Amino acid sequence: MFTTKYLLSTMKEVPANTESISHQLMLRSGMIRMLSSGIYTWLPTGYRVIKKIIKIISDVLDQHGYMELCMPIIQPKKLWDQSGRTQLYGKELINIIDRRKKKYILSPTHEEAINHILHQEIHSYKQLPIVFYQIQKKFRDEIRPRFGVIRSVEFLMKDAYSFHINTHSLQKTYETVKNIYIKIFKKLQLDFKIIEADSKIMGGSISHEFHAISNIGEDKIIFSKYSTDAININKYNKQKNKIKIYLIKTKSNQSQYSIAVLLIHKYTSLNTESLQRIDILKHPIKFIKSKKMILTYKLTTDKKFYDNQNIFIIVDSKIVNMPYFIIKKKWFDKQLTPILWNKKIIFNQVITTKNSSQFIYDNTNKNKLQIKNSIEIGHIFQIGKKYSKNINFSIYDKNHNKKTLQMGCYGIGINRIISSIIEQNHDNNGIIWPHCVAPFQIFIIPINMHKNKNINNIAKLIYKKLKYNCIDVLFDNRKENLGKMFADMNLIGIPYGIIISSNTIETKEIEFYIRKNNSKKRILISQLLPFIKTII
Repeated sequence: MFTTKYLLSTMKEVPANTESISHQLMLRSGMIRMLSSGIYTWLPTGYRVIKKIIKIISDVLDQHGYMELCMPIIQPKKLWDQSGRTQLYGKELINIIDRRKKKYILSPTHEEAINHILHQEIHSYKQLPIVFYQIQKKFRDEIRPRFGVIRSVEFLMKDAYSFHINTHSLQKTYETVKNIYIKIFKKLQLDFKIIEADSKIMGGSISHEFHAISNIGEDKIIFSKYSTDAININKYNKQKNKIKIYLIKTKSNQSQYSIAVLLIHKYTSLNTESLQRIDILKHPIKFIKSKKMILTYKLTTDKKFYDNQNIFIIVDSKIVNMPYFIIKKKWFDKQLTPILWNKKIIFNQVITTKNSSQFIYDNTNKNKLQIKNSIEIGHIFQIGKKYSKNINFSIYDKNHNKKTLQMGCYGIGINRIISSIIEQNHDNNGIIWPHCVAPFQIFIIPINMHKNKNINNIAKLIYKKLKYNCIDVLFDNRKENLGKMFADMNLIGIPYGIIISSNTIETKEIEFYIRKNNSKKRILISQLLPFIKTII
């Protein structure tokens, strides 16, 4: 592409009424223009980035056999009335009434629609599990659009939906999609974390959010740099002293202890290996699951627990230093007073459990934890039967039992990904795109090409070779000074550049520019194409 044939709409000054770096740079680099509050046109530079991100996402999903479809952006309101989400979404829904007085909504999401469609298409358990995805625009009547395309009325999303005959199948696909998201965000070179989340108005019991680290993020998360897992800071403060309780059978005929109690943190996974070495426990390890027995030995602030000489107390080393703990069980009706750790309870055995896949709570390593703002860029849900049961979406399993289908839902915010990449990759000169999503991978600046025929010929020859090898290249053939051309290329964020001058061609070389560290190196023209192929 030649700049004289391209819409290069760059701006030198910082636009007014822009709160975030990404909003400023998207406007200055000519990626977007505002049509109305929260509604933007994507100009060629921005749309080239969108298409590259879509291709990365689609390629990964297609590799896993997920099928792409395209559902209407306008949905009958009665579908949402039936699911009960009309009231839950409230004023965020954009309502439409047509000339026949029929009521519709502009889609913020498609759970109701996909169930309605597939109810007519899936008739056998042999078709399951099955996953569909689409990448298209969504709409939300945002009360306060801000940060450019991060919080907008119209936004682009990848949403996917899976259907299953049972919970086990749903959980298996859910974990697969979770790993797919990790792969996608790593391909996009994002600094991101995963947090256990609330399902909110989507429904379901289990969900996870993917957050990109950003100073403008409206969420605040706490994490260790050694893990991809994190937790919302508010949730951390509420749950950092919650524990799980397990009751374990002992060799009561050989020991004074009638029962053993294991105390581990709520977000630590249970590890029986560390219990095998405790002699008083029955082997293999047997847990007591009787509710009546658990209630008998429940941890309260009375003395029958921590003064009972017949109870062997095992504690996880990660929570030994807690000043207190809180017990969380749904069937504990009354409000419990926190128990003072160590002062009231004597631990018979301290063990070390394996780290959970969730965020690790370790009060002894607070200095290793970081607290930062973040932007939600993805959200996945184990929805279950919330939408399928409303329309009696059921089929017979292999044992001829009628089953209501289980559903998973998986979203990625493409607008937010673009803003997050910019927030994480910029300097005073502009955007610094990873080459996989850059609008162009390389620019060519031939200095004084209009006055020097040799420079003109060499520059166009290099351009043709790059194009022939399917490399996205922007050839700056404007009659501008070097400073202006270079500033525009930096602002747009093109990762690499080729600068051709009378000095370099004398030695049959070019200057190769690397945007990330603003460095230059001379390369022989004959070696240029092999060199570029090694870095792209």
